[in-house]
Amino acid sequence: MQKTISSSELRTHIKRVLNEVGYGATQYVVEKFGEPTAAIISMEDFRLLQSAKQQESLASLQEVVASLRARSERLDPEELDSLIEEARAEFYTIQHRPDLDAN
Repeated sequence: MQKTISSSELRTHIKRVLNEVGYGATQYVVEKFGEPTAAIISMEDFRLLQSAKQQESLASLQEVVASLRARSERLDPEELDSLIEEARAEFYTIQHRPDLDAN
């Protein structure tokens, strides 16, 4: 079940909200001045989201590498190495973003 709560209501009812979310019964969208600004989800849902993002970034990296390999006949080796390193750096940046860390 998904509910909406204002940030001021959240301050008042934080224990109840965390209990509902923690037991997996509810997800909350937090609004500030009537606009959605955040979501409160269970750790299980967070881990699923985290896993999906990691799989998406891995698929993106694989796509970039495949594309580079297909184009490699037209690139000099130094340019190809540079492009691969750039793709790896982007992948690792996505992998280690604070919003994806479970801790």
